Amino acid sequence: MNKYLFLVFFFIVTASVLAQTDSLRVKYDKSTVVQKKFNEENLKQYKEQEAFIYTEEVKDVTPSLLTQFFNWLGRLLLRFLEWIFGVKYAKGIFVFILEALPYVIAGIMLLLLLKFFLKTKSNSVVSSAKNTPVISITEEEELVKNKDILQLIKKAVAQNNYRLAIRYYYLHTLQQLEAKGLIVWEPQKTNDDYIKEISIKELHQIFKEITHLYDFVWYGNFTIDEITFSKVQSDFENINKYINTK
Repeated sequence: MNKYLFLVFFFIVTASVLAQTDSLRVKYDKSTVVQKKFNEENLKQYKEQEAFIYTEEVKDVTPSLLTQFFNWLGRLLLRFLEWIFGVKYAKGIFVFILEALPYVIAGIMLLLLLKFFLKTKSNSVVSSAKNTPVISITEEEELVKNKDILQLIKKAVAQNNYRLAIRYYYLHTLQQLEAKGLIVWEPQKTNDDYIKEISIKELHQIFKEITHLYDFVWYGNFTIDEITFSKVQSDFENINKYINTK
């Protein structure tokens, strides 16, 4: 029995060794190898194509004077923030300032544009209102110096042109004030200049009120009816009577 077991074991070991020996045997590839060659012309064409150029030109990265200035300003601001808030918080605050800065600049520009627009529009309105009168400065000087303004007032009232009549009434008042030496009439002066020239307190206040009324009607291009004109006419006649008493 032992003899048979030994033979079986021997047979198994021998078969295993033979199998391993067969697996370790070198196998040679006998197929034909074709050698590849580069075409120099095709290679040259590829080299000339931008897609196959992998080198980059080194550009001059030297910052401009303006960039250097802003960098210096940024470092200065960062040191200032570090001095106030400490190194721990300064960088975060600095980044916040840089992020908010464009919005602040945009807001300032918007306010300036809005201010410019409103100022331009306001000047346009004032200019338009002041260009409305039909009497130039030269004509005004002729009226104050030489003309019988009362006749012009009557003519304007007869034509129901009450606004022009108020204009003549105001010029007549200036004529009376100059005749009494209470003002010095000059073409370049404003109505406010004449108000400042009147030293008599009571007359100063009356003339100031009359001037504001005149500016509102004449320069404001305000249309008045006969009833309103009658009240204004009474005010002008009263101030002219007061002036004649001086």
